[in-house]
Amino acid sequence: MNIHLILQGKGGVGKSYIASLIAQFCLEKGTTLSIDTDPVNATFASYEGLNVQRADILQGDDINPRRFDALMESILSGNCDDVIVDNGASSFLPLLSYILSNGVIDLFKEYGHKPIIHTVVTGGQAQTDTLAGLEKLIE
Repeated sequence: MNIHLILQGKGGVGKSYIASLIAQFCLEKGTTLSIDTDPVNATFASYEGLNVQRADILQGDDINPRRFDALMESILSGNCDDVIVDNGASSFLPLLSYILSNGVIDLFKEYGHKPIIHTVVTGGQAQTDTLAGLEKLIE
């Protein structure tokens, strides 16, 4: 199973659009689980034809471990070819920190899944912010 994580700290740069394109592509080749974790603007979930599930993983400004565990369980126990997870700008830093501190990427690999991280880098006014998000991912 491929697990696509669309991560970027800048809002309004097209994360949900990218997630929708990946989901459409994956649906053409097999079964897909699509999840929107954006607590503010659940744009990805608004694509009705993609059957996107909402996952409220934040409690205040932090990741709620129980909610995150439920998300992980749905991902790891899913019987599908691809999982697409779209994050929101407000959940980017807490989610990235939680993923790193809890070894989530390694856990995906241990289960035999392939994690794929996608991000958005733009030009213009948002370029500095999107490059900062990319830098955080690289770190």
